[in-house]
Amino acid sequence: MQTSIIRGIRCYCPACGRGRLYRTYLKPYDECPSCHARIGEIRADDGPSWLTILLLGPFLVLLTFGISNAQLSPWVSYPLLAALIIILVIGALPRVKGGFIGALWHIQK
Repeated sequence: MQTSIIRGIRCYCPACGRGRLYRTYLKPYDECPSCHARIGEIRADDGPSWLTILLLGPFLVLLTFGISNAQLSPWVSYPLLAALIIILVIGALPRVKGGFIGALWHIQK
């Protein structure tokens, strides 16, 4: 199970580890370009979003407290905080979804 989750986190096919998992930002291929595993049939739904919030939440709270204690102007701190949160969530969501797809693929095989 760990192998398929790690492959998913790296955004590769959970079956073979060679083919790419996504054709766009969060849209998986219908089947793996390398091994033709049917990865497009795996329904992740809201699980990756929920898990991303759960994993990043404590870190984002610490980040918010750190920036608010830095005594920066609100004109600097609010855009900085918003940009950091957006970058972290956009960067983490495909990897969390890939790991989620890897776990579901392992369960369904």
